[in-house]
Amino acid sequence: MASSHSDTLDLLRDRIVRMTVGAASSITQRLSTGVAEIDARLGGGLEKGTVHEFFGAGSDRQVSAKPARFVAAVLARTTGAVIWIGEETLDLCVAGVEQAGLNPGRLICVTATQASFVDLCEDVLREPGVGAVVVDSRTAPDLSTTRRLQRAAHERGATGFLLYRSAFLAGSPSHCLSATRWKIGPSTSFSLRDNPVGGAYAAEERWSIEMLSHHHGGAAGWVIDPACYETHPFSVLPEERSQHVRDDRARRSWWRSALRA
Repeated sequence: MASSHSDTLDLLRDRIVRMTVGAASSITQRLSTGVAEIDARLGGGLEKGTVHEFFGAGSDRQVSAKPARFVAAVLARTTGAVIWIGEETLDLCVAGVEQAGLNPGRLICVTATQASFVDLCEDVLREPGVGAVVVDSRTAPDLSTTRRLQRAAHERGATGFLLYRSAFLAGSPSHCLSATRWKIGPSTSFSLRDNPVGGAYAAEERWSIEMLSHHHGGAAGWVIDPACYETHPFSVLPEERSQHVRDDRARRSWWRSALRA
């Protein structure tokens, strides 16, 4: 969407109003991930009115196809306009969005220059009628940016999904202000399914989902089978112990004090 910052906001406001006329609003305070075990670990799902960070892993780190599809599957269970904002460019597969269950008619795609990217994301999170904003960034996060987006989300109750296409998590993740931080990538295990075309069985890739941090403390990991995305909840394999162990009490205290700063 090639226009100035203010023109972009004006166009978005017009689209959002037209998309939300007559739309029912949700009063739930949590967003289901579609995975019963993960929702239970989160106290019912991802918290609304805050921001959540997502990273790819392994060969999918730069493309972030798996985190993007996971986010789209979460948003498919919501109502309202979804604004997907890309930094400089936007590499989003419409077919993948549809496979995740998200109606493309609810989706507004926007690109912004690196200089105006964070400002636009912050402003859109504050717009009435916006249910969720996906911040599709090419650069690693910093506390100042996360704090700004977190405050904007709190003001209007929109939920931000910060999707980072970078190698930021090559080492141990630093402190963050997001409500949750996730790493999603391929698992080393595969599942065997009936293959009526090529033979008796076909190997299908599983995904590794790691909750690296949670502002209420704790970390966890799961291996899921994404084949049931479209019509069924995820099937979940036994929980794996996360390597990112934190002191829960210290993390809760740090998160609250940093957000107030």
